[in-house]
Amino acid sequence: MQDQAKYIEQWERVKRWWTRVREVSHGRSNVFYAEFGEDEIFAFFLNCYHLKDWIKNDPSSGHLKDLVEDYIEKSLALSICADLCNGLKHLQRDPKRIRKRAKFGPSIYKIVDADSATVAISSTIITESGNYDAYDIATRCLCDWERFFGRNKITRQLTRRPSSAYPE
Repeated sequence: MQDQAKYIEQWERVKRWWTRVREVSHGRSNVFYAEFGEDEIFAFFLNCYHLKDWIKNDPSSGHLKDLVEDYIEKSLALSICADLCNGLKHLQRDPKRIRKRAKFGPSIYKIVDADSATVAISSTIITESGNYDAYDIATRCLCDWERFFGRNKITRQLTRRPSSAYPE
């Protein structure tokens, strides 16, 4: 990855974390503690939102650093992601930085297959405009970032799709 922009490395990381969220949401076997799945959901949102900082701080990002904040403000999913990260990072959300008043709600653990100890986790995100499934918002975030890169002609540097980003 020497000749690749650093923010692209973070983008690849975001896709790998999304794959883990997908696995957690659909069911993963041999989960020692269900809380590990929630940690992976939290880690996705932290990495996803902080892609913005990688773009802003990478000298190779050029004009993207001037566009990224406005893009996040206009994206429902990325605005929700920003609020979640604000709360995760600081324990309490900074009122000056609240966009959609998003916070994590309850998670539901479902045994998919008792023999293989496969557990699926459905996490709820609560916002001022309603509740959302965390996996759905994570997927929308990923799509919104892909749209951002596509609109700004960055697709030549993007190397792989999220579905193949993390080994099964």
